[in-house]
Amino acid sequence: MAFEPGQRIGDYEVVAKLGAGGLGVVYEVRHLISQRREAMKILLPEKSGTADMAERFRREVQTLATLSHPNIAALHTAFYNGNQLAMVMELVHGETLEDRRVRVGVTLPQVLDYIAQVLQALVYAHRLGVVHRDIKPSNIMITEAGAVKLLDFGIAFQEQASHLTRTGYLLGSLNYMSPEQVSGGEATARSDIYSVGITLYELLTGELPITGKTSYEIMMGHMQRIPVPPHERDEQIPVHISEAVMRALAKDPAQRFQSAEEFLQGLEIAPGSWTQSMTSTRPLPAAPAGQFRPSGGAAQPRPASTSGSQNLPLDDVSRKLAVYIGPVAKFVVKKLAAQYDDIEAIYREAAKQIGSEADRAAFLRSKRQ
Repeated sequence: MAFEPGQRIGDYEVVAKLGAGGLGVVYEVRHLISQRREAMKILLPEKSGTADMAERFRREVQTLATLSHPNIAALHTAFYNGNQLAMVMELVHGETLEDRRVRVGVTLPQVLDYIAQVLQALVYAHRLGVVHRDIKPSNIMITEAGAVKLLDFGIAFQEQASHLTRTGYLLGSLNYMSPEQVSGGEATARSDIYSVGITLYELLTGELPITGKTSYEIMMGHMQRIPVPPHERDEQIPVHISEAVMRALAKDPAQRFQSAEEFLQGLEIAPGSWTQSMTSTRPLPAAPAGQFRPSGGAAQPRPASTSGSQNLPLDDVSRKLAVYIGPVAKFVVKKLAAQYDDIEAIYREAAKQIGSEADRAAFLRSKRQ
C-alpha cells in the first residue's frame, strides 16, 4: 500500500514521498520521539509477494548494515510493519547527479570531484566484498555541501548472497552495464569500474559512449563497440583523463583498472594534472538533441591554493590517514593540499573520510604525535 503524509509507520510519521527505486518507495519520515527526519524505504507492494525480490530487499538492509563511509548513505535501522519490511536511512538533502546535470550543468572540476568521491566509496565497499552493480548518475546523490552519497544497494552483490544471481539473468541499468553483466556473467568490482567509466564519459562529453535504438543494439555495443575517446570529442578534456576513461571501458575486465583505487590513481597520470584540471571552469559540452544533457552554467568552485602547502608534512598526514582508509589516503591528502594551506584544516577535512567516529578521533589525535 502507498502511504500519505501524516500516516504512521511504526514510530515514524510520513512527511512526503521522495520517489521510487528499483525495489521500493522512499518517503521522508519523522521519528515521533526524537523528531529526527529520516528517509524510509519500503518494498514496492507489487514486489513484496515475490520471494526473490523480498529476499533482495532484506539483503540490501544487511549489506548497508556492514557499510559505514562518508560517501555512502547510512542505514539507521530496519523493522517490519506488519508483513512489510522497512529500512530507515540517513536523509540526504540534495539532488541526484542526473538532476544536477539537467538543472544547472556541471564543470570539469565538479565532475572529477564527484567521480573521485564515488571511487572512494567503492574502494571501501569493494574491500568489504560488496559490488554495487548499478552505478549511474541517478544513484549518485549530491548534497547541498557538494558531498557525494552513493545510493541504492538493492542489487549489490556479496559473496554470501551469490545464490541470488543466476547466470543469464540481467541486473542493473542497461546503458551503464558492463559487458560481463550484459552476457549474463558474474559481476565483480571491475564491473563497477566499467559503470563508473560510462558515467564519467557521459558527464565529460554530454553523451553516453554506447547507444542504440533497441536494447539489443545497446547490449551488442557494450560487447563490441569501442567509443570515441572523450578528448577527441572535447579538447578541454585532459588526455590523461580521457585515457583513464577508456581503460575503465575496456571490454575485457582484465584490461581495466583492477580496483577503484587504481582508477583514482589513473586520473592523476600526468604530474599535477588534477590541480591543473581543477582550474578549468568552462561548462562541459551539451549532448545532442534527445539525449540527457546539462544545461546552463554551474556555480564556480573556489580556486585551488597551493602556495602554502608545499612545506606541510603531507606525507605524514597520508601515512596516518592510510591506517583507516588505505592507500587512497595519498590522493585525498593531495587534493586537500590544493585547497588548504593550513595543516589543521587538512587534518579536519581528511578526518571526514573516516567512517568510524572513534577512528576519526584517533586520527585527529595523531596529528600531535
